[in-house]
Amino acid sequence: MKKILAIDDQQDNLTTIVAVIKSNLPDCVVLTALSGEEGLKIAKEEQPDTILLDIIMPKMDGYEVCKRLKADVSTKHIPVVMITAIKTDSESRVKGLNLGADAFLSKPIDQTELSAQVNVMLRIKEAEDRLRADKKVLDEEVKEKTKAIWSSSLATETSMSAIFMADLMGVITYANASAAKMWGYQSTDEMMGTNALEYWTESTKRHAIEMIKLLLEEGSVTSSGELVGKRLDGSEFTVESNSVIVNDEKGNPVAMVGSFTDITERLIAKQDLETALKKATESDQLKSAFLATMSHELRTPLNAVIGFSQLLDKKSSREEVEEFANRIHTSGNHLLNIIEDIFDITLIEAEAMKTIKENQNIRHLMDDLLVMIKAEQEKLNKPGIDFG
Repeated sequence: MKKILAIDDQQDNLTTIVAVIKSNLPDCVVLTALSGEEGLKIAKEEQPDTILLDIIMPKMDGYEVCKRLKADVSTKHIPVVMITAIKTDSESRVKGLNLGADAFLSKPIDQTELSAQVNVMLRIKEAEDRLRADKKVLDEEVKEKTKAIWSSSLATETSMSAIFMADLMGVITYANASAAKMWGYQSTDEMMGTNALEYWTESTKRHAIEMIKLLLEEGSVTSSGELVGKRLDGSEFTVESNSVIVNDEKGNPVAMVGSFTDITERLIAKQDLETALKKATESDQLKSAFLATMSHELRTPLNAVIGFSQLLDKKSSREEVEEFANRIHTSGNHLLNIIEDIFDITLIEAEAMKTIKENQNIRHLMDDLLVMIKAEQEKLNKPGIDFG
């Protein structure tokens, strides 16, 4: 049975309203209140289907009552019909409607008009109740589907991955603790009601919008990829994302769920590894070139040692023996110096030799080098290059 609440400070007016409702709407029960305070209390407790509200009342007039009814979550959905014998001008009507009133009637009450107006309000209330019920069922379906997705895949409250759910407009309706931590929030409550698109860089935001459009147009369920996020403090990081479109029983999309894993350190490690590999390759190439050069440098004095030693025999004159021995001695020392230099380089690379870094006069160094080269040229009897 439908419930009608009539609020009026005059008992006679209430009696008239009760009589009209009972006569024309026998399926309705009428509740009455002689003041605004009493009417607000009954409205909260009884949840009537329509409220008939007098405007002119002491202490709290109908405007204030209507304002409070529409401000209260428990009563704002109840249709309100304002009734008055005095304020029938358009300005007063507009004021009442702006405060949330759904209709406006004047005294004396016309039975037919009142009955018709109440019937309209009852139909509106019934339709709104159905919509709220459908929305509640839909919300529960979304929650159940989301819960199933989370429990069967990546999404749990204790997951190391960041997880949040958003409606089709991008407004976040759920986030786990990892999501709050990843984006730099103190708690998940701070994320509620914000738009998920604000958590990405501009380029990633454009990519995300296109990805969502594609998912909805093609009816796809999941997508994955790498996205660049933007924390509360403005710092950026890279995540591996997995997004899921949640559909209702009719297959219509109703929400989106995303799971995100921070891979910034992984990418840095990968880049460091690639850099190290590149350096190792370059080092290997340098070593190969070094060994090739050293092989040539070692072969030169070694060939001299072998060659002159083969020339020595019993037929060699004293002068030849002295010359060949001198050449063998010089080449041997040269060979020994090269081997010692290679050994020094090996010790330096193995950090077994202490090196001292200090400033040097490059001109003095080049002069000393020039003296050494000229001495070597004279010793080997080579024309060499004239350094001036």
